[in-house]
Amino acid sequence: MTLTVADIDRWRAEAVREVFQAATDRGQATLEASRQLRSLAVFDTWQGATAEARRHQNAQIRQDLDAHGEEALAVARAADKAADGIENVQSRLHRLRADAAQLHMTVDAQSNTVVPNATSSGPPVQSVIAEQQLQPRLDAILAEANGVDTELASALNMADGDTRIPADAGPPVGRRGLTPTQRESDANEERLGEERSRLRLRVDRLQALHDRLVAQTATDYHNGVVDSDAVSRLAAMGDQLTAAKNRLGELDCVDRALRNAPETYLTQLQIPGDPRSQVLAAVAVGNPDTAVNLSVAVPGVGSTTRATLPRMVVEARELQLEEIRQLKNAGRPTSVSTIVWAGYTPAPNPLDTDSPRDLWRTVTDGQAKAGAADLSKYLDHLRANNPGGHLTVLGHSYGSLTASLALQNLNAQGHHPVNDVVFYGSPGLELYSPAQLGLEHGQAYVMGAPQDLVVSAVAPLAPVHGWGLDPYGPGSGMTQLSAQAGVDPGGIWRDGVSGHADYSRSFTNAAGQPELRMSGYNLAAIAAGLPDNTVRLPGPPGGVR
Repeated sequence: MTLTVADIDRWRAEAVREVFQAATDRGQATLEASRQLRSLAVFDTWQGATAEARRHQNAQIRQDLDAHGEEALAVARAADKAADGIENVQSRLHRLRADAAQLHMTVDAQSNTVVPNATSSGPPVQSVIAEQQLQPRLDAILAEANGVDTELASALNMADGDTRIPADAGPPVGRRGLTPTQRESDANEERLGEERSRLRLRVDRLQALHDRLVAQTATDYHNGVVDSDAVSRLAAMGDQLTAAKNRLGELDCVDRALRNAPETYLTQLQIPGDPRSQVLAAVAVGNPDTAVNLSVAVPGVGSTTRATLPRMVVEARELQLEEIRQLKNAGRPTSVSTIVWAGYTPAPNPLDTDSPRDLWRTVTDGQAKAGAADLSKYLDHLRANNPGGHLTVLGHSYGSLTASLALQNLNAQGHHPVNDVVFYGSPGLELYSPAQLGLEHGQAYVMGAPQDLVVSAVAPLAPVHGWGLDPYGPGSGMTQLSAQAGVDPGGIWRDGVSGHADYSRSFTNAAGQPELRMSGYNLAAIAAGLPDNTVRLPGPPGGVR
């Protein structure tokens, strides 16, 4: 149920603070009792079975007290957060009401709208303009209030026992806690939810205002009145509505991507203020902080958060499952995290847009360099959170150039977070030797299909426009993996790549089940740290064509 302004007015932060204080006192007292019990040495000198039973019972009591104390502090933490939220929402609402009064407007507490007040005597258009200014602020306050209401309900339900207190509720308490990625993901998902709620309200309000202005403008026109200012405002509002819908669509796709696989984490979320810039995100399938093997897929030309992120998360899940299968067969730990990094903006596909400007952007490296700077930081961050994991970068198309430049940047700084890298469907890497990548304890691989025009027609031109050697030429120095149809070492038939977008996509096998192509099989083998499992091209590197 959506809250009203009247509900917000009835909130009392002081009452929630009382819950916080009571839970804090209880938690601290319980943990202190456990500490005192732990300090007793009355059973230390006892001998025999009775003494051992007493010591065991004492240890169990302490464990129960610790758990209860931590749960009480979790309730306190939730109540404190809810109380802070209440105070912030009510403060913002107070400021909005003051600003509305100066514009002869008021907040209707039942309908959640900004309307003219009793002193308003200006023309209707003036009220519409004031509403356009104030209503988005009210919508944002209501969106935040609904989030606070959820937090408040959770705190009160935990306090009275209606809801089980999770072991990982909130920041670490005592011996329990969340990993860095879990904490970051929780914060990013909370922000995602708040922004989606705010934008849904904004779209609804803008649509209503837009429709009213359309009707008013049409009426004026039929009455022989043409108001050029009103027409301009209508066009501007239409642009705002389109931008808000587009941004909401992007955020909805991020949310859908998180639901396209089990155990997903929103490891990165950037929502730019300029609506013309796309939302950037990274989604991990499996926890990268604890995974033995983790990989980062960097997409290429034409990839967007809205159009490709949900599908790429499905592909990341399929890659994870194939890695687990190979690791299980090898008797290795099956702890795997596969990450989709949509943390930069590659150029649109010129074949889709038919734009000379987009074609130029695909053969220049400006966006790759910008993306490489952010990818470098992201890879360093992954390594800091997981010092011992096997980290692989998987760069596709223009994303291979971005990945190559990121590794070269890191190497120049003396940072070597990555173990292995696979470049596939690559147009060029601005690379003359694999040593530039700084893979001191790993290897660089390339993979291409003869049917992929980027591999067969674009990559040979890399030296012409300063993108280094042809990645698939004899001088690249990188191991070439097969993207062609055949049987893998385990006897499973794998289809080959027939187009530029096929490398990570599955096909339907004879049993009617999705199966990774030979390219996907090889990506999984490298990402799992099983290079001996790969299928490689026979003969010289140039044989890819």
